[in-house]
Amino acid sequence: MGQDVFSLSAAQVTEALQHRDPLVFQQLYNACSEELYLLAYRWLKDNGLARDMVHNLFVHLWEKGTTLTITGHVRHYLFRAITNQCINELKRQQRQLGEELLQFERDPASLYESADYILLQKELLQHLRTLPPRCREIFILSRIHGLEPQEIAQKLGITLNTIYFQLSVALKTLRPLLLPKKKLE
Repeated sequence: MGQDVFSLSAAQVTEALQHRDPLVFQQLYNACSEELYLLAYRWLKDNGLARDMVHNLFVHLWEKGTTLTITGHVRHYLFRAITNQCINELKRQQRQLGEELLQFERDPASLYESADYILLQKELLQHLRTLPPRCREIFILSRIHGLEPQEIAQKLGITLNTIYFQLSVALKTLRPLLLPKKKLE
């Protein structure tokens, strides 16, 4: 079969996976793995983990291929599958981080640091609610999700200057609320 995998219909790919056709599987891997890796990397920001996600997806396709039914475009199915895997991985990491926070050492200094951090996070979340919705969204994408201003502008379809302005508004609003007030003497 010397044709491009995307010239195959979803039904043809489903049938090939159900019959464990190694040639179609190899074509599917060769045609899609790099794009899937780039998408996974965009979500996870971790080279090794992104490659593992792609590998796991193709292992899943091979192992469960006899019971899978792909509807729609094959590429869309694979992109949705890798996106879902990445979201699940991020949720798992977030749960793990939460558990690690709860398993602080018995050291009193560590206890106070953890408590201070949690209180600061709660306070920040309360103050974020006071920001206008777009300003809050931009601040969260920048400071919590770690996106660069250019990425945020692209994602939201707004200008870079708007991003910088909204971030400055958020910081001007939040700084006085979160930093201790200094007395003038």
